[in-house]
Amino acid sequence: MTAALFPERSSGAATLRQRLAEPGVLIAPGCFDALTARLLEAAGHEAIFCGGFSVAASRLGLPDVGLLSYGEMVDQVRT
Repeated sequence: MTAALFPERSSGAATLRQRLAEPGVLIAPGCFDALTARLLEAAGHEAIFCGGFSVAASRLGLPDVGLLSYGEMVDQVRT
């Protein structure tokens, strides 16, 4: 769904920019796949992130030293 089709809904990027502009701290825990993202959302977090280290550690048991391709990162967050 796009903002053009639903003008009352802003994009995720616009929402994040707005939230970061507000005073205070935005806590954004890291996830490593879609399941942990949903769990963090259900726990009430407004923002989350998926970093290379968490994906490499969960998928390969190794640090993020460029072993995962872009496609593998996309696959990890979709599943």
